[in-house]
Amino acid sequence: MNVLTSFVTVILGIATVMLSASSVVAQSGKPPRDPATIQRKVQRSADLQRQALEALSDPARAAKLVGSAYTELKSAHDDMVMNASNSKFPDPVLDLNSKKTWQALGLVQVAADTLNTHDRWSDPDGAIAGVRSRLQQSLQLTNTVAATGF
Repeated sequence: MNVLTSFVTVILGIATVMLSASSVVAQSGKPPRDPATIQRKVQRSADLQRQALEALSDPARAAKLVGSAYTELKSAHDDMVMNASNSKFPDPVLDLNSKKTWQALGLVQVAADTLNTHDRWSDPDGAIAGVRSRLQQSLQLTNTVAATGF
Protein backbone atom coordinates (compact mmCIF):
# COMPACT_ATOMS: atom_id res chain seq x y z
CA MET A 1 0.00 0.00 0.00
CA ASN A 2 2.93 2.31 0.73
CA VAL A 3 4.21 1.92 -2.84
CA LEU A 4 0.76 2.74 -4.25
CA THR A 5 0.51 5.87 -2.10
CA SER A 6 3.95 7.02 -3.21
CA PHE A 7 3.07 6.38 -6.85
CA VAL A 8 -0.18 8.36 -6.62
CA THR A 9 1.62 11.21 -4.85
CA VAL A 10 4.26 11.39 -7.58
CA ILE A 11 1.62 11.33 -10.35
CA LEU A 12 -0.38 14.09 -8.64
CA GLY A 13 2.79 16.14 -8.22
CA ILE A 14 3.67 15.80 -11.90
CA ALA A 15 0.11 16.71 -12.93
CA THR A 16 0.21 19.80 -10.71
CA VAL A 17 3.50 20.96 -12.20
CA MET A 18 2.22 20.41 -15.74
CA LEU A 19 -0.99 22.34 -15.08
CA SER A 20 0.94 25.21 -13.53
CA ALA A 21 3.33 25.36 -16.46
CA SER A 22 0.54 25.35 -19.03
CA SER A 23 -1.28 28.07 -17.10
CA VAL A 24 1.82 30.28 -17.12
CA VAL A 25 2.28 29.75 -20.87
CA ALA A 26 -1.38 30.53 -21.55
CA GLN A 27 -1.20 33.73 -19.55
CA SER A 28 1.92 35.05 -21.18
CA GLY A 29 1.12 38.21 -23.11
CA LYS A 30 3.06 37.20 -26.20
CA PRO A 31 0.86 36.66 -29.26
CA PRO A 32 1.27 33.32 -31.03
CA ARG A 33 2.18 35.03 -34.33
CA ASP A 34 4.94 37.63 -34.48
CA PRO A 35 3.55 41.14 -35.11
CA ALA A 36 6.73 42.12 -37.01
CA THR A 37 6.19 39.20 -39.39
CA ILE A 38 2.58 40.25 -39.93
CA GLN A 39 3.77 43.79 -40.65
CA ARG A 40 6.24 42.50 -43.25
CA LYS A 41 3.55 40.43 -44.97
CA VAL A 42 1.21 43.42 -45.16
CA GLN A 43 4.01 45.60 -46.52
CA ARG A 44 4.99 42.97 -49.13
CA SER A 45 1.37 42.76 -50.24
CA ALA A 46 1.22 46.55 -50.61
CA ASP A 47 4.43 46.52 -52.67
CA LEU A 48 3.07 43.77 -54.92
CA GLN A 49 -0.22 45.64 -55.36
CA ARG A 50 1.74 48.76 -56.42
CA GLN A 51 3.75 46.70 -58.90
CA ALA A 52 0.53 45.18 -60.28
CA LEU A 53 -0.93 48.65 -60.80
CA GLU A 54 2.17 49.58 -62.79
CA ALA A 55 1.97 46.35 -64.83
CA LEU A 56 -1.66 46.58 -65.93
CA SER A 57 -0.56 46.95 -69.56
CA ASP A 58 0.55 43.29 -69.27
CA PRO A 59 -2.49 41.51 -67.74
CA ALA A 60 -0.74 38.14 -67.36
CA ARG A 61 2.14 39.67 -65.37
CA ALA A 62 -0.27 41.80 -63.34
CA ALA A 63 -2.32 38.67 -62.55
CA LYS A 64 0.77 36.95 -61.10
CA LEU A 65 1.61 39.99 -59.00
CA VAL A 66 -1.97 40.28 -57.74
CA GLY A 67 -1.98 36.57 -56.89
CA SER A 68 1.17 36.99 -54.83
CA ALA A 69 -0.26 40.10 -53.17
CA TYR A 70 -3.36 38.12 -52.22
CA THR A 71 -1.27 35.27 -50.77
CA GLU A 72 0.76 37.65 -48.58
CA LEU A 73 -2.31 39.54 -47.41
CA LYS A 74 -4.24 36.33 -46.68
CA SER A 75 -1.36 34.99 -44.62
CA ALA A 76 -1.18 38.26 -42.66
CA HIS A 77 -4.94 38.16 -42.11
CA ASP A 78 -4.79 34.57 -40.86
CA ASP A 79 -2.05 35.59 -38.41
CA MET A 80 -4.13 38.56 -37.21
CA VAL A 81 -7.13 36.32 -36.61
CA MET A 82 -4.94 33.85 -34.73
CA ASN A 83 -3.55 36.59 -32.50
CA ALA A 84 -6.99 38.07 -31.87
CA SER A 85 -8.53 34.73 -31.00
CA ASN A 86 -5.70 33.86 -28.60
CA SER A 87 -5.62 37.25 -26.93
CA LYS A 88 -6.68 37.40 -23.32
CA PHE A 89 -7.98 40.93 -23.78
CA PRO A 90 -9.57 42.09 -27.06
CA ASP A 91 -7.51 44.56 -29.06
CA PRO A 92 -9.81 46.95 -30.96
CA VAL A 93 -7.00 48.02 -33.30
CA LEU A 94 -6.23 44.42 -34.23
CA ASP A 95 -9.94 43.79 -34.82
CA LEU A 96 -10.23 46.87 -37.04
CA ASN A 97 -7.07 45.93 -38.96
CA SER A 98 -8.43 42.43 -39.47
CA LYS A 99 -11.67 43.83 -40.92
CA LYS A 100 -9.81 46.22 -43.24
CA THR A 101 -7.56 43.40 -44.37
CA TRP A 102 -10.61 41.24 -45.08
CA GLN A 103 -12.08 44.05 -47.23
CA ALA A 104 -8.78 44.45 -49.08
CA LEU A 105 -8.65 40.70 -49.69
CA GLY A 106 -12.06 40.82 -51.37
CA LEU A 107 -10.95 43.64 -53.65
CA VAL A 108 -7.70 41.88 -54.55
CA GLN A 109 -9.59 38.65 -55.25
CA VAL A 110 -11.97 40.36 -57.68
CA ALA A 111 -9.01 42.06 -59.40
CA ALA A 112 -7.24 38.70 -59.68
CA ASP A 113 -10.33 36.99 -61.07
CA THR A 114 -10.74 39.73 -63.67
CA LEU A 115 -7.08 39.60 -64.69
CA ASN A 116 -7.10 35.82 -64.91
CA THR A 117 -9.89 35.99 -67.51
CA HIS A 118 -8.20 38.67 -69.66
CA ASP A 119 -8.41 36.47 -72.74
CA ARG A 120 -12.22 36.70 -72.59
CA TRP A 121 -12.59 40.45 -72.05
CA SER A 122 -15.09 42.12 -74.36
CA ASP A 123 -14.12 45.59 -73.12
CA PRO A 124 -10.40 45.58 -72.22
CA ASP A 125 -10.34 49.26 -71.27
CA GLY A 126 -13.30 48.86 -68.94
CA ALA A 127 -11.84 45.71 -67.39
CA ILE A 128 -8.49 47.40 -66.75
CA ALA A 129 -10.28 50.41 -65.26
CA GLY A 130 -12.20 48.10 -62.90
CA VAL A 131 -9.03 46.27 -61.87
CA ARG A 132 -7.23 49.56 -61.34
CA SER A 133 -10.04 50.89 -59.16
CA ARG A 134 -10.15 47.75 -57.00
CA LEU A 135 -6.38 47.62 -56.60
CA GLN A 136 -6.26 51.30 -55.64
CA GLN A 137 -8.96 50.76 -53.02
CA SER A 138 -7.20 47.66 -51.73
CA LEU A 139 -3.87 49.43 -51.63
CA GLN A 140 -5.38 52.27 -49.63
CA LEU A 141 -6.79 49.80 -47.08
CA THR A 142 -3.54 47.82 -46.99
CA ASN A 143 -1.48 50.98 -46.44
CA THR A 144 -3.79 52.00 -43.60
CA VAL A 145 -3.31 48.62 -41.95
CA ALA A 146 0.46 48.82 -42.42
CA ALA A 147 0.59 52.31 -40.93
CA THR A 148 -1.49 51.35 -37.90
CA GLY A 149 0.85 48.59 -36.84
CA PHE A 150 0.25 45.52 -34.72
